[in-house]
Amino acid sequence: MDDAAIIGGGPVGLGLAVLLAQQGWTVRVFERRHGISGHSRAIGLHPPAQQVLARAGLAAQLAEQGTAIRRGLGISNGRRIAALDFASLPGPYPYVLALPEHQTVALLRERLRALDPLALVEGHEFQGIEGQSAEAIRFTVAGPGGLQATEASWLIGADGVQSAVRAELGVAFHGRGLPDRYLMGDFPETTDWPHSAALFIEAQGIVESFPLPGGMRRWVARLGHGQPADADLPELIRERTGYRVDAEACTMRSCFSTANRRAASMMQGRAVLLGDAAHQISPIGGQGMCLGLIGAARLADLLASGAVPGGGQLLQFQARQLKAARQAGLKAHVNMALGRPVAPWLLPARNLLFSAAAANRTVREAVARSFTMT
Repeated sequence: MDDAAIIGGGPVGLGLAVLLAQQGWTVRVFERRHGISGHSRAIGLHPPAQQVLARAGLAAQLAEQGTAIRRGLGISNGRRIAALDFASLPGPYPYVLALPEHQTVALLRERLRALDPLALVEGHEFQGIEGQSAEAIRFTVAGPGGLQATEASWLIGADGVQSAVRAELGVAFHGRGLPDRYLMGDFPETTDWPHSAALFIEAQGIVESFPLPGGMRRWVARLGHGQPADADLPELIRERTGYRVDAEACTMRSCFSTANRRAASMMQGRAVLLGDAAHQISPIGGQGMCLGLIGAARLADLLASGAVPGGGQLLQFQARQLKAARQAGLKAHVNMALGRPVAPWLLPARNLLFSAAAANRTVREAVARSFTMT
């Protein structure tokens, strides 16, 4: 019997597996897909997430493969109206690290294989829970050889927003979809600030821009009411920001909607929900994956220290994690509200407010800490 079975081989599930394996636990990660998708929506690793991955033994690889975002710029009508410098952030990582999610997953897979070559089981999909006892939880997965019954001391559902584990447990997922939709794509770098993120605050809606490794940059444009998912992204970027990107050189393009939801409970006996299975947060602000990694580190410490089902330690973990998810959801709401279209005559007043806030050092540092989850 394994100490922990983890459903879902994304960054959160793999991160938990590595942290537990480092403490001598036997783990199995069941992932329904084969290989790693090259399509990455999440790209930002905030300082707390970098600390978790450093604990997982990946500090050197992150430094080598990622791109440090050291500043944030606010731009409107071609004029810089605000700037945030992350140099004053506490801790060893005074920056946000840009690294596409598929690269983070690849690093975690490699690290897990080094700890236990058999820990990752691909092509196996969770089917259901057969029962629980005082010592174990029994469940089934379907793989190439058919249905397989297995058991572990703990079952962790880290299987995303559409979590099959959460559905099996019958846990409600409270919240709602939001009206904000975005179109994003990755293009060769054409700006002169390769270590800065930029928010173009325009009347037609915000455009966000982030550096990526390999001389690339991600552009994210808010779609207006009625704008289709197949809108011309390079043209949207040019119209709103003045920057031109090479449409033929786009390496990734995606349209996404937004939502904020939280599970009514993260635990049921020896089954625990983690990451997006427990809390869905709008991608704007890049907090979802980071919050999931923070939760993985907390859970790994609790399980390894001998936490018991229904015990006070796990209940405190659940309360803390769901509170953090509520706060992250509120931040995402604010970020999206600030980026919604406004009447052109209101834009100067909004920009003046941004400039006045950015001129205040206390406000500037508070915003930088909030943006980076420090």
